Amino acid sequence: MGTPGYLPRGGACVSCRRRKMRCDGQRPICSQCDRAGRAEDCEYTSGQERSTVQILEENISRLEARIQELQNPEVASTSVTLHQPYGANLPPNPASTASNSRSAVQDPPRHIAEALRLGFFLNIPRFQASMLQGFPPGHPSRPAPALIYSVYLWAIRLSNDVTVKTHEAAYLFRATQDAGMALSGSHPNKILHSIQAEVLLATYFFANGRFFEGKYHVANAVSTAFSAGMHKIRSAAPAQGQSGGSANNRMPRPRDSTEEGERILGAWTVLTLDKCWAVALEHTPNFEYSTHVLATKVDTPWPLEMEDFEQARIFPCIGRLPQHARTSNTIQNFLSGTPTPDLGLSTWAIEAKAAVLWERIAVFARKCSGNNAQLTLPPLVQEFTSLSALLETVIATLPSTDPHAIMRVQDLEKARRLVVGYTILSLATITLHGPFAFSGRSESSRRKRISSARVVLELVIGLRTRGNGYVNPIVGASIFFVLGFNARENS
Repeated sequence: MGTPGYLPRGGACVSCRRRKMRCDGQRPICSQCDRAGRAEDCEYTSGQERSTVQILEENISRLEARIQELQNPEVASTSVTLHQPYGANLPPNPASTASNSRSAVQDPPRHIAEALRLGFFLNIPRFQASMLQGFPPGHPSRPAPALIYSVYLWAIRLSNDVTVKTHEAAYLFRATQDAGMALSGSHPNKILHSIQAEVLLATYFFANGRFFEGKYHVANAVSTAFSAGMHKIRSAAPAQGQSGGSANNRMPRPRDSTEEGERILGAWTVLTLDKCWAVALEHTPNFEYSTHVLATKVDTPWPLEMEDFEQARIFPCIGRLPQHARTSNTIQNFLSGTPTPDLGLSTWAIEAKAAVLWERIAVFARKCSGNNAQLTLPPLVQEFTSLSALLETVIATLPSTDPHAIMRVQDLEKARRLVVGYTILSLATITLHGPFAFSGRSESSRRKRISSARVVLELVIGLRTRGNGYVNPIVGASIFFVLGFNARENS
């Protein structure tokens, strides 16, 4: 028997060994990890066995090295070979061992750029620069761990390599675990990075048809964004700063217009995600618009393109937003048609307006549903006319209403956002005219629905022909929406 209180060499958990702390070897969780709230990091290894954390960090190091090589080919003198870290006895991949050939598991690095387009609102050059810092996950100069793992999760999800995809479950586990603890950490960007990670995870689950989990992460993103006061950026309301909620959830003042732009884009990305999937899944959004005097209002200005924030331009009619400029009631002013200097003409703003409008139209359609006698009542007719006019106004801000012309937009990223915005506007049109088309009262409404359904299909087909291998999940969901509509029309 061993001496009481004596722990054999190598008997400490991985977490205590790395922190050089005295470990009592208690299983399944040692006292040190239990007291520090690190239960998920308390792992024991035997012999040469590696822990899950070690495996993940080793894999990340290899992926980051490969990114560095791909982005700086003139610096890299030798290729970085990625291998399967979960099975030491697996035979080597011939393609990965050839020194003069491209590795068969290069897809994750290549798809990281694609992953940074899926609801990614942070400044991409800054994010990429911080990702490539030579520090371990959790270092303040790197992105928050939850965000790192979420980005790599999406890169793996977009990969076509089966050996890379075997790691997907491990990265998903770590991403969701770290997302749940992100706000309790000390990372300087924990709030914004936590929201970005939640958006990526929600989109991931929606893309995989795991809607309950997707809704859970959307709810987390909405609550964090509102708690941090991101709906009150540049608010003209008295006694309202940029932040709200508890002191732990407050963000410092942005360092520059780019960082402020990240917050504005983040706020609208979260609201767009919340409203689109609430309508698509027929449930109540986490944030409901209301004109009630005590209701929460969104004062944050409409988003611009990131390059405009980088150039410190907010309102096109002003050119540069003065420090004293403030906005208020952004959604209310939009829905009521109140003119504001904040025009909201960017691709991000069009997408956000489309989502807000689709959700309001869905509420209107529910009021009309199953009660054809009410369709001629003046209040409903007036609301229908107002929503229809607002739809046409937003559609008119598109560079073109021709799906083929949208596909010819040179900037692929802007083209993709226009596809999403135009798709949502088309779905909103189908929803708005539904009660009148179903009742047989309006042939015009029926034609509008058919025309809008055709637009959605042409947009998706056009996007795929540009070589884009991935479609935003809400656009994918719209296909089923349109196919269901066509089936009803032909029945």
